[in-house]
Amino acid sequence: MCILNNKSKENATDLWTNLVKYDIIDINTEELLELINMTKQEKKENAILKEHIENFYHIWTNEKGVHLSYLPDSTKPKGRKPVTASTREKLERKIIDFYLDRESQEQEAQKKNQLSTLAAIYPLWLKIKGLETNATSYIRRIDNDWNAYYKDDPIINQDIRTFTKASLKEWALNKIREKSLTKNQYYNMSMIMRQSLTYAVDHELLSSNPFNEFKIEGKLFRKVKKPDDSTQVFLTSERPLIESEAWREFDEKGCTTALAIPLAFQTGVRLGELIAIKETDISSNGKYLHIHRMVQKQERQRPDGTWYPAVWVTVEHTKSSAGDRDVYLTEEARRIIKIILDTNKESGFCDHDFLFIHGGKRITPRAVDTRIRKYCDHININRKSTHKIRKSYISALLDAGININEIRRQVGHEDERTTLHNYAFNRATTAENESDMEKALAS
Repeated sequence: MCILNNKSKENATDLWTNLVKYDIIDINTEELLELINMTKQEKKENAILKEHIENFYHIWTNEKGVHLSYLPDSTKPKGRKPVTASTREKLERKIIDFYLDRESQEQEAQKKNQLSTLAAIYPLWLKIKGLETNATSYIRRIDNDWNAYYKDDPIINQDIRTFTKASLKEWALNKIREKSLTKNQYYNMSMIMRQSLTYAVDHELLSSNPFNEFKIEGKLFRKVKKPDDSTQVFLTSERPLIESEAWREFDEKGCTTALAIPLAFQTGVRLGELIAIKETDISSNGKYLHIHRMVQKQERQRPDGTWYPAVWVTVEHTKSSAGDRDVYLTEEARRIIKIILDTNKESGFCDHDFLFIHGGKRITPRAVDTRIRKYCDHININRKSTHKIRKSYISALLDAGININEIRRQVGHEDERTTLHNYAFNRATTAENESDMEKALAS
């Protein structure tokens, strides 16, 4: 006779597997586990019934043959309520189900109590947020905001069920004043509170989200002066000097990474898109470049909440649906690409058909961004990033009178308002502006 003791399911499964293997017992492992679970449930229900009869109230039968007992009920005068059934078996089932339901409700209440603070909810919400995007750097930015605005704030340990419209509005106003927040900073900061509470509503921890019940007046935010145009684009006098620096490095070192900069001036693509270009992305007639992948930072969070060092990965998608596009290649862009391809071939460099490779491996965005800053130092101007090349490209197309919708399409924007509001800058020098003003106002 085989007796199963209280060892783990794993040991019981191994034992049963051997018994089945040698035809001692005709039952499979899945059936065994089901039998074990059924036995456990029966033991639990028997214990519940025994506890009820011994410590609360017995079961009896009246003169009409009805089976009766009492169940706990704190709302009744004597703290109990009657329960009846036509048979003892049905009554026992009612009693057992009552205690099982109460246990389930208590567990649910305990779960809600455990998730009653922002500190408890935030990691769960952030995990869901991470499933909604491929941009892991966005998730890390959110976590940076948590550390900056919430980590040391007592509000994260308060019971969210005590939050009210008034208390949250006061908290938000104090945060704006304390941190001197701009409208954009407030949006990023408040998103954590707003969406964490929405998560609580979705999981029935709250009935409604009080943070959605008020708005903050725009005049309370710190105003941000629009940056000077000369800091946002490469002026008409600066661009030739930057490109000259890039060609000089290529001529002296044969480094095609340097040519990413003049190519960026000709295409206006994002840095991550530029690095991810492959020869096969070029159309058969050589006049168009299909942008449909990019290089981006991949961030990964440790179990303790800190972050591993970021790594660069190539992904087969763009920043948005509008980012998947065909970019026109000017004659100069085609010439630059041919030089890069010829140099790669002469050097024997190849890495999965990527255009920009160095030492046999594809380059990272850092390789281009450090160069543009170095070139700025060489020509003695304020340092500007490769993103300023993209702004210069868009501003140049606007200056040339190209239709705004065509520009929007070329650069992969969803809305032309983004193109005009964030990328339209004056590239002219002071002398050029003065000359244009003289011409415009001449009688």
